[in-house]
Amino acid sequence: MYKSAPVIITGLLMAVSTYLHAAPTLEDRLVRIENLLNNQVLIEQMQQMEQIRQELSEIRELVENQDHQLGLIKQRQRNLYQDMDRRLHDLEAGSSATASAPVAAPTESQPVSPVTPPGAAGSSSVVSAATPGDKDGKLAYGQAFNVLKEGRYQQAIIDFKNFMNTYPESRYSANAQYWLAEAHYSSRDFKTALQGFQNVLSKYPESNKNKVLGAELKIGYTYYEMQDWPAARAALERVIANHPNTTVAKKAQERLERMKREGH
Repeated sequence: MYKSAPVIITGLLMAVSTYLHAAPTLEDRLVRIENLLNNQVLIEQMQQMEQIRQELSEIRELVENQDHQLGLIKQRQRNLYQDMDRRLHDLEAGSSATASAPVAAPTESQPVSPVTPPGAAGSSSVVSAATPGDKDGKLAYGQAFNVLKEGRYQQAIIDFKNFMNTYPESRYSANAQYWLAEAHYSSRDFKTALQGFQNVLSKYPESNKNKVLGAELKIGYTYYEMQDWPAARAALERVIANHPNTTVAKKAQERLERMKREGH
C-alpha cells in the first residue's frame, strides 16, 4: 500500500499539470471577450449603415416626387398664362366665340384673368419712357405681362412698376396693379403682395370686376401664406358672403376646408 503512494502522487501532479496547461489564461479570456465585443460593435455598425441607406433612399424618393410636383405646378402656371393670353387676344379681335365664353375658373395661384389683353409678344423689359404712338401703354403692358408669363417675377415687378409710373392714367392700370401684386405673391414676398392686392380694391374698385374678385380672394390666400389664420378666415368668409354662388366663393370655401383639415 505504501509502495503505491509515489505512483498516486505522480499521477496527481501530472493531472494538475495537464489542467493548468489546458485551462485558458486570463489574457486568453480577455482577448476572447474583446473579439466578441468587436464583433457585436461591427454588427451594430452594419445595422446602422443599412438604416442610413434606407433613410437616404426614402429622402431621395421624396425629393424626386417634390421636384415632379413642382414641375407640374410650373407647367400648369405656364398653361394658364398662355390661355389668358389667347383668350384676351381673341377678345380684342372681337371674336364672338370668345366673347360668349365664361371666364376661366381661378386657381389658387392665379385666381382670375385680366380683362384687357397684353399687346405685342416678346419679353423685353419695359423702359421708363413712353413709347411714341402708344399713349395708353398697351405695348408696355403686353411686354410686362409676357415677362410674368415666363416666370421672371423680379423683372416683371420692375416692368409693371415702370408701366404704372409711365402710364398712370392707362386703362390697363388696374390689371397692372393686380399682376404686380401677383408677381410679389409668386416671389413669396407676401407682405408686399398683400398691400398690392389691397391697392386693387382701394384704387380700382369699379374699373375691373374680375380683378376686384380676384384680389379679394388672393388677400385671403396671402394671409394664409403669412400664417395669419384669423385674418385669412375672415377674408375668405367675406368673399363667400359678398359673392355667393361664384367661382371665387367656391375657391374660398375650399381654402377654408383646407385650413380646417390642417387644424387652423
